[in-house]
Amino acid sequence: MKTITNFLIVLTFVLTTSFTVEKPMQATKNVTEKFWVNGNCEMCQNRIQKAALSVKGVKYATWDIETDMLTVIYNPEKCTLDSIKKAIADVGHDNDVYKAPDEIYNNLHSCCKYERK
Repeated sequence: MKTITNFLIVLTFVLTTSFTVEKPMQATKNVTEKFWVNGNCEMCQNRIQKAALSVKGVKYATWDIETDMLTVIYNPEKCTLDSIKKAIADVGHDNDVYKAPDEIYNNLHSCCKYERK
């Protein structure tokens, strides 16, 4: 009788673990955001885009000289919008959240020195 009981317990265990349905991992959706970044020229554009793309998880970054708007596409599981904005300020460009450190801003090329707000 113990053998049959043990067999049934083992069989139940095997059947329940064999037919367990796992949820497939959901693909992370990339997020697109636009925000203001201060700058003047193509050198600024290159610097801003390079800073944004240096943040792990950023897939795309383009800064529009005419509108001072940066468009980024990033993976929110790998980085935050805040970390992108911080990286941009750290290379000398004020944005809607962070102000660039004065020492870094003062060392920008003369054509890159935008009017600070």
